[in-house]
Amino acid sequence: MPTSDRRRAPALAPALVAAGLLALAACDPAAMGQGATPSRANLNVAGRVVTIAPPPGFCIDPDSVSSGADGAFVLMSDCGPADGTQGRRRPVGAAMTASVSTGGFAGEGDTAAGSLADLQAFADTREGRTVLGRSGQPERVRILNSQLRGDVLYVLVEDRGAQPIAGIERQFWRAFLEVNGRLVALSVLGFEGAGLGPQDALDQLAALARATQAANPRG
Repeated sequence: MPTSDRRRAPALAPALVAAGLLALAACDPAAMGQGATPSRANLNVAGRVVTIAPPPGFCIDPDSVSSGADGAFVLMSDCGPADGTQGRRRPVGAAMTASVSTGGFAGEGDTAAGSLADLQAFADTREGRTVLGRSGQPERVRILNSQLRGDVLYVLVEDRGAQPIAGIERQFWRAFLEVNGRLVALSVLGFEGAGLGPQDALDQLAALARATQAANPRG
C-alpha cells in the first residue's frame, strides 16, 4: 500500500466498518415484507438528523431501525403489490440497507479529512476488502467495479468466502454519500434465484441514493 494510502486507512476504516458490519441476520427472506410500511426513517446520529428514504417499491422495516453511539442502521424490504393469492406479497428478490456513521468527510475530533476519492482508493486495499466483503476473508473478496457519480461512490463487490447467512448473492453493490455531515453507506442485497442482475441492483441502489438525497435538504 502506498504511503498516502497508509495515512488514509485509519481515518477511512471506521466508515467502511460501518458499512461492513451490517445486520445481515435481519435479511431473512421469509420474514421481510411483514409489517414493513414506513416510507422513511429519521435518524438522529450524533446530533444531526439523517433521513433515509426508500425508492418506490421498498419500505422501511421498523423492527430493523437502530441508532446508538456508533451510528445507525436501517433495513428496507420489498413492499410491492400482492401476488393476488390471499393477499400475500410476491417473493422478495432484494433488500436494501443503510448505515450512518457518526462522522463525515469534513472531519470531527481526531478524524482526518477525507473524500469519496480517498474512499474509492482505500476500498481496494486489503483492509478495505476485509470490511466491504461479508466473509472477513479479504483474499476471497474482489472489487469488480467502482465509479464516482457526482457525489455518490458506487462499489461492486464479489465475496467468495463463507457467507454469514444462506441465500445471498455473492456479488453486491455498495454506495457511499455524505448527508448532513454524516457518511451514509447503502447496500443492495440480492437473493439467489431471484434474477436480480448487477445492472438492476445498481439501478435500485442509485434510486435509493437519489431518494435519500432528495429527502435531506442541503445547505
